This record gives sequence, C-alpha cells and structure tokens, in this order.
Amino acid sequence: MTECSFDSIRIKVRLGPYKDDKLDLALMSSSVLAEVDSGAASGGLGITIQEQPSAEKAEYWPVLTMDTPNRRSVIYEAVKNTLDTANRDEAERIGIFTLGLEVARVPSWEVAEEISKAVYDHSKLTTHVREVVVVASSPTQVSSFQYALQNISVISS
Repeated sequence: MTECSFDSIRIKVRLGPYKDDKLDLALMSSSVLAEVDSGAASGGLGITIQEQPSAEKAEYWPVLTMDTPNRRSVIYEAVKNTLDTANRDEAERIGIFTLGLEVARVPSWEVAEEISKAVYDHSKLTTHVREVVVVASSPTQVSSFQYALQNISVISS
C-alpha cells in the first residue's frame, strides 16, 4: 500500500476492510445507504452498510452527496475537526474510513485531495498525532490518494 510522511505524521493508505485495535480515533460514516439498481421500473433496492472500526473513539462524516454544496470544504473541515479532537485528546493513531463517501459517489480525487490537504496542514502544527491510516474502499480511491500524497505541494497551494 501507500505510505509517506508529512513532518511528524506518518500517513498510510490501506484498501479496506481494515481492523486494528490500536486506533485511538476513527472518522467514519455513521451508516452507509447504497442504492442497487434492480432493473425494475419501481426503482432500486437499498442496502445499508455499517462501518465498524475498532478504535477507542469514533467521529462521523457529515452526510454528503454529489449535490452537497461545497462538499470539498465539508470533507476538509471534517478531517480538520477530527485531527483537532485527536490532538486535544492526545490521540496518536487516527483512522479515516472513506467507504461512505464512495457509496455517496463523491469523486475519489476530491476525497483524496481534501483529506491529504487537511493532514498536511495539521502536520505544520505541534501535534500529538503520529499516524493517520486512511482506509480506502476501492483501488480507484487508493490510486487517487497515491496521486494526492505525491503532489501535495501543488494541491495544497
């Protein structure tokens, strides 16, 4: 998988599912509703998926869709707030789970760029956070994170 560092924070990108009892705090979707096209005229079937990280504490993504205004800034702020909470709680290992964002069809490059920028900006502060594990839900998201992390100086300017 992908690993890099921003100052004192190590970032690891993993393809889910991911179980690790050593996460201090996780950012995840409270529930994920996926609509599956059944081919019927009456519409699709709904499937609900619940992310279950084994972190000591969890925070949740706001509900996002393709129609959410300013969804990039919403993603950035959610990650920033989670990192601020982690720092305040002296948490060292953070997990960021992206399954709900993918199910909501938020473009993977937007997710990767905003999460990467938020971690990069946080790394410039004095922080207790030492490791951020991003749990991507598809190979496409992993690829988007590889690009974002390798090009953070361009993306964050």
